[in-house]
Amino acid sequence: TKATTTVETGGSPAASSTAAVAIPAGAPEVDQNDLAFKPGKLTVKANEKVYFKNSESALHTVTINDKNESGNMRKGAIFVWTAPATAGEYKVTCDYHPQMKATLTVQ
Repeated sequence: TKATTTVETGGSPAASSTAAVAIPAGAPEVDQNDLAFKPGKLTVKANEKVYFKNSESALHTVTINDKNESGNMRKGAIFVWTAPATAGEYKVTCDYHPQMKATLTVQ
């Protein structure tokens, strides 16, 4: 199954369907739950897809190195981020919850 990026933006009802996105078994996944990114540290390969899922009712974002990549994510939303070809550490935060922090290491 081809993965697609599904993101909710600005409360648009047309963007609220997440049925098209399935997280492949074994794929790198970060869960947004209990106002935290889980796991808080993840190592992935260059150009690998990372799946972010919001598992709670709080609104979240996936902000990588101070750039909001996902837009607003409601409960059940999945955002797919493709790791860049450049190795390094990428800081992940949520615009709404500054205590939410994670580090993605790209090899």
